[in-house]
Amino acid sequence: MSVQPRLMRLGDLEAIEFPGDDPKALTVICLHGYGADMRDLAPLAQEVPAGRPLRWIFPNAPVSLDWGGRAWFPIDVAAFEAAQRTGRPRDLSEGEPEGMAESRRLLQGLIDDLGEDYARLIFMGFSQGSMMSVDLALRAPKSPAGVVVLSGTLLDQETLSRLAPARKGLRFFQSHGSADPILGFAQALALEKALTTAGWSGSLRRFEGGHGVPPEIAGELGEWLEAL
Repeated sequence: MSVQPRLMRLGDLEAIEFPGDDPKALTVICLHGYGADMRDLAPLAQEVPAGRPLRWIFPNAPVSLDWGGRAWFPIDVAAFEAAQRTGRPRDLSEGEPEGMAESRRLLQGLIDDLGEDYARLIFMGFSQGSMMSVDLALRAPKSPAGVVVLSGTLLDQETLSRLAPARKGLRFFQSHGSADPILGFAQALALEKALTTAGWSGSLRRFEGGHGVPPEIAGELGEWLEAL
């Protein structure tokens, strides 16, 4: 019988939880992308064939957008739209976006409220959520069990290059569409290179498509999670 989700509050963030059916289950903190909300990625809890018990947490980002979606930090929407028109995806590697620090603080509060050993936590995210997941792994007091980067990009390269070597050996799963019009594939490759240069253990899974999580990636993610 499938585990039923429930709404909860962790720290100052609302979240959907799919409770683990085993006290030794790993906990996956899964962060949605810009313009979505906590419900967007929740189906992954039942679609990813992990082959092991997992507890899934899907938080709502704190920034409320005009059309009802949410964000971890504001973005220049016009600049992203222009990038899609020209076919030149934006490069976000120059520094930390304004507003990211507040989401970091709130997510740390969520983690503290969970009370889990970091060795049993997996930081996962899609798009903007994956940027937050990498950031959490870099700044956490202890290394998590793993990091999942779904259609992410290289963000704040200077900080990543400075902090990432302290997480040498950290396992990561990364996937990206070869035709992603929002966050370009070249920057995904740059992120992979930055992580592996710092000694992280993982690689980029390329798929034919755009900005999303196709079934074949969900399958590979399940195998990765089972092997942790």
